Amino acid sequence: MTSSAHTPQTSRRIHLILAMIPALGLAFILSQFLRSVPAVIAPDLRAELELTAGQLSALPAALFFGSAIMQLPSGILLDRFGPRRTIAVFLLLTSAGVAGFAFAQTSAGLTLALLVVGWGIAPVFMGIIVLISHWTPRDRLATMSALAVGLGGTGMLLSASPFAEATAAFGWRASLASVACVALLLCFAVLLTVRDRPPDAPPVIGATETLIETMRGLGIIFREPRLYALGAISGMTVGSFLTFRALWVGPYLNDTFGSGLLERGNIIFFVSLAWLVSAIFIGPLDRIFDTRRGIVTIGALSMALWFAVMSIGGGTSIQIAIAAMILLGLSSGLSSPIFAHARSLFPDRYVGRVVTAINLFIWGGVFLVQIGTGLLIDAFPADEQGHSPFAAYRLTFAALAFLLVAALLVYRRIEDVPPSRDTAEPNT
Repeated sequence: MTSSAHTPQTSRRIHLILAMIPALGLAFILSQFLRSVPAVIAPDLRAELELTAGQLSALPAALFFGSAIMQLPSGILLDRFGPRRTIAVFLLLTSAGVAGFAFAQTSAGLTLALLVVGWGIAPVFMGIIVLISHWTPRDRLATMSALAVGLGGTGMLLSASPFAEATAAFGWRASLASVACVALLLCFAVLLTVRDRPPDAPPVIGATETLIETMRGLGIIFREPRLYALGAISGMTVGSFLTFRALWVGPYLNDTFGSGLLERGNIIFFVSLAWLVSAIFIGPLDRIFDTRRGIVTIGALSMALWFAVMSIGGGTSIQIAIAAMILLGLSSGLSSPIFAHARSLFPDRYVGRVVTAINLFIWGGVFLVQIGTGLLIDAFPADEQGHSPFAAYRLTFAALAFLLVAALLVYRRIEDVPPSRDTAEPNT
C-alpha cells in the first residue's frame, strides 16, 4: 500500500507550501528589517536632525505604536478575509510608509512615516502564524513558528552590517527608497502564491461568522484573565530586547565606546545573529522537554541576568558589553513558545484574534518601553557632542532587568500546557 507521505494529496500540499515560502519569507524578512533599521542610523538621524534622546526614541516608538494599534483590526481581518488578502493589502501601506520616511525632511514627517510603516507590517508575522496553524498540527506550532521566526530574523541581519554598508555607500534615504519598491513587489507576490488553507482541510467552526460576529469574538478573548499574564511576559521579553536592539544599542556603543557606523553595524550583526540562533533553537525545546512555561521562564530569567551584567559592567569594557549583548540575544528568542502557549488556550476559529491580541501586548510593550527608556536617558544631560553618559544606560539596563522579573512572576501564575497535552481543541 502506498504510504500517505507519497499520496497525490500530500504531494500537492507540499508543493503549495513550497510555493508560499518565498513571498511570505521575504515579507517577514522585510518587516523584521524595518523594525531594526533605526538602531543602525539612530546616531545619524540624531546628528542630521538635531534630535534629543526623547525625540529619537519617538521615531521607532511610532513604528511599534502603529503596529500595536493595528493588531486587533488586523486580527479581525485575518480571521474574516484570510492572511493572503490581508498581508497583501497591508504591504501597500508598508511601501507608502517606507517611501515617506525616505523622503521626509522633518522629525514629524519621519515619525508619521514610521507610524504608517507600523500599520503596514502589523499583520505579517501574525498572518504567518495563522497560516502555520492552518497547515500544521497544533503540537508543532512552536517548532514551525520558530523556523518562521528564524527565516524572518535574517531581516535583523540585513539591517546591521549590510544596511550600514549600503548607508555608507548610497545614504540611508536612497537605501530605504529601494526598500519601498521591494515592499510594493511583494504585495503582488503574496497575492499570486499564498493560499489560506490546505485544499483538503475540513471547514473551521465559525468560518461563516459575519464581520460583526468576528468582532464580538474579541470580547471572548479579552475576558480570559490568562491573556493578560501572557501579555505581560510577551510585552517585556520582546519589548526589552527589541527596544535595545532596534533603538539603544547603536547610541550606547557610540556614546560609551565611540563606535563608528561600520563598527556598530558589525556588532549589531552578531547580536542579531545570536537572536536568530535562539529563535530557531528555542522553539523546538517545548517538545523536547514537554513544557512551554518552563522554557519561557528560563529564557526570561537569562535575559534579566544579562541586562543586569550590562548595567554593572557594560561601561568598563567593550568586550564585556559585546559578550553580554550576544548572550542576551541567545536568550531572547521566546516568541514561539509564548505564542504556542497562548494558542493552546483557545479554539481554532479564534486563532487570528488570539495571536494578534498577544501581539498587541508585544508592540504596546515595545512602545511603552521605548518611550520609558527615552525618558530615563533624557534625564541625564548629554555632553556637547550629544552623547549620553553611561550612567543613563546603566539605569536603563537595570530597569529592564527588574521589569522582566516582575513580568515573569505574573506569567508564572497561569498553568503550563505542554505539547503532549495540546492535541485537541480546548473548550471555551
